[in-house]
Amino acid sequence: MSVHAALARPVFSTPRGRHAKHRPAWPRVAARAVFLINALICAGAVVGFGWPPVLLVVPAAAFLLLVAGVTKLRTASRKIDTIFAEELTMQDTISERTEN
Repeated sequence: MSVHAALARPVFSTPRGRHAKHRPAWPRVAARAVFLINALICAGAVVGFGWPPVLLVVPAAAFLLLVAGVTKLRTASRKIDTIFAEELTMQDTISERTEN
């Protein structure tokens, strides 16, 4: 399967293949909590010091770009993993047929 064909296929929500492992949720929860606390501190500092709220636009835009980039990388990674898992499965079935 070509890369272009794989990009046209829908991405499954769960990783598949032999190497797929369940990951713990606590690092994501902790990172989100730290981010929210940091955002509240920054917003409080801007309001407390009397700075213009426009100063929060640049960090918010940078964060949104980071999230969008990570999401695209994860999607591409899942598609590539699917391609490799299919290739490995096909090789296993071919080797089983030749052995019999």
